[in-house]
Formats: sequence, structure tokens, C-alpha cells
Amino acid sequence: MTRQRNGRRNVMPLVWFLMALWEAAPAAAQAGAEPRIWTNVSMQGRFEPGSAWRWTADSIVLTREGAGALDSLAEQFIVTRNLTERSSVGVGYAYAAGFPDAGLLLEHRFVQQYAWSGGVKRRVSLRNRVEERFVTGKGAMLLRVRPQVRVTWPLDAKSGLRGVASDELFVQASSATPASWGLDNNRMSLGIARTVTPRNAVEIGYLNVYAHGASGNRTSHVLSVTLMVAL
Repeated sequence: MTRQRNGRRNVMPLVWFLMALWEAAPAAAQAGAEPRIWTNVSMQGRFEPGSAWRWTADSIVLTREGAGALDSLAEQFIVTRNLTERSSVGVGYAYAAGFPDAGLLLEHRFVQQYAWSGGVKRRVSLRNRVEERFVTGKGAMLLRVRPQVRVTWPLDAKSGLRGVASDELFVQASSATPASWGLDNNRMSLGIARTVTPRNAVEIGYLNVYAHGASGNRTSHVLSVTLMVAL
């Protein structure tokens, strides 16, 4: 009973913090920041029991203006192979459709990544992803690098609640215009994850997105929801 009360005591400040951030989003939007909702259903599995080969399929839906307008849809499939107990490499492909005010954008994206993780209770994960992007209206391939650090820690072992914090950079490594090289996007997040069943987990959190564009910089406040399913 004492452990359960302590777990709730540890979780509630983070829950209230996330709720306060989201409640503040409309006011932030009036100051130039935009509230959004992003969802992802991530399905994962092994090709054979005990195999070092894994697959991940992500279905991603991004909205803007809160949930009032569809911003992007994407399907991504990545195959990874464990190198050691802590590291892996992977390759994949994604197809995305963007819906800016100016019209439809289609993208074919090829992905390569290296990932490392360490720790048991408090777990640190590092991932570096390289993407070759072919986007509607762009005459040349766009090369992008995405380094990410992610940390998880237990909040309540009995209920399977964990805290999650991450930071991911999006760096343009090639472009038709040299002025757009460099940092394109930064996504910092804080949230909670809960194991629902041995094969299912859900993660919800606040995501602060800084985007650099030709028309200026933009900050978005995002409610991020991810459902993870292990098959």
C-alpha cells in the first residue's frame, strides 16, 4: 500500500505538469505558437522467435490548428538487426503525404539508423538516423540527419508507469539552397508511458517543436500520443 501511494505521489506532479502545458497551449497560440496533436500506432515484432532480426511499422497522423486540420500522414517500415545486446542497425522506407495550405506534398523516404541503449531501471537510448528524401517539387534528393537521445525511468513499478524525456534534432545535410543547410527542426518531449498488457503500451506527453523555415521560425506545442503493439 505504501509503495502504491508513493508511486501515485511520484506520478501526479508529472501528470499535472503535462495538463498545465496543454491548457496553456491556446494562449501560446495567440502569441505565435501553434497547438497540435500527433498520434502514432507503432507495431513491432521479430521475424522468428529469438531472432536478431526485428521489424517496426509506424502509422503516423499529424494535425495542426489543434486537431482542426490534417497536416501529414505517413507510413514507415523499418527492419533492424541486433549487433549486441545493446546496439542495432536498421534500414527502412517511408511514404508520407503533407497537406500544407499551398497544396499536396508527397515524399518517398529511405532510412538508415544505428541505435544503442543502456541501463535497466533508468534507461538511456541513443539513435542516429539518416534519411534520403524525395519530395514533390524538389529537383534533387534531400539528405537529413536525425540524432536523438531518450531517457526513461520508473515512476510506479506496480502499475508499469515510466517517465519519458527525449530530444531529437533534424539537420539538413544537403539542399538546393545552401542557406537552408543546418538545423531544421528540434523536438523536445516530456511524458509518461504505461504498460497496459505484456504486449501493449501507451505513451502520452508534451512535445515542444521548434521549426526553422524560409518564412521564419515557428514553435508548436504538441500533444503526442503513441500506442505500441508487440506481435
